Amino acid sequence: MPRAQRVWIRRSVLLLACAWPLSLHYAIVFAAPAWPARVTAAAIALGTLIWAIADGRLAAAILATGIAVLLGITVLYIPQVLLFAPPVIINAVLAVFFGASLRTGREPIIGIFARLEQGGILPPDLARHARSVTWLWTLLLAACATLAMALAIWASLETWSLFANVVNYALIAALFIGEYLYRRVRYRHYRHASLAALLRNVRSASLFARR
Repeated sequence: MPRAQRVWIRRSVLLLACAWPLSLHYAIVFAAPAWPARVTAAAIALGTLIWAIADGRLAAAILATGIAVLLGITVLYIPQVLLFAPPVIINAVLAVFFGASLRTGREPIIGIFARLEQGGILPPDLARHARSVTWLWTLLLAACATLAMALAIWASLETWSLFANVVNYALIAALFIGEYLYRRVRYRHYRHASLAALLRNVRSASLFARR
């Protein structure tokens, strides 16, 4: 894939990831009741379209078309699924992903990122830190999934949206940046990449995990 196309795809995904929760929260607070499900359906459809373009195969285009049709049916008949399910599913899947890497014989997800940053085998103290931070991510994501489900059942729509579309992402950003700053101070005698390089390492490790 040409470099210009890769850059375009990355920027499109980043823009979509930032715009979707904010647009959804705005639609819940200020728009008509039918709009929140439409916003989520549009975000999923755009994400699928970007993936299909990046993949470039006919099978991907057919799958993207099928997903678009399914989204349209869901918006018409069971819009609540599109409204409440995504934050629960996304957080729960990520919690399982991080938690599964803590099993005996597996390398913790944060350990993979740290190893890329250090350029080799991790020293014991950094390896312990990586395992602890992987636990933190697992617990945070599981808590966010549980709270999103609880608020969907018992809280007002506005309260649920404030958590699912604003607070949830603020907590994730706070843990990401807070751990980075803590590590730079606590383990200052090791080399540390910039935040931009760290994000590139996360992307590289994710691509490696898919192979």
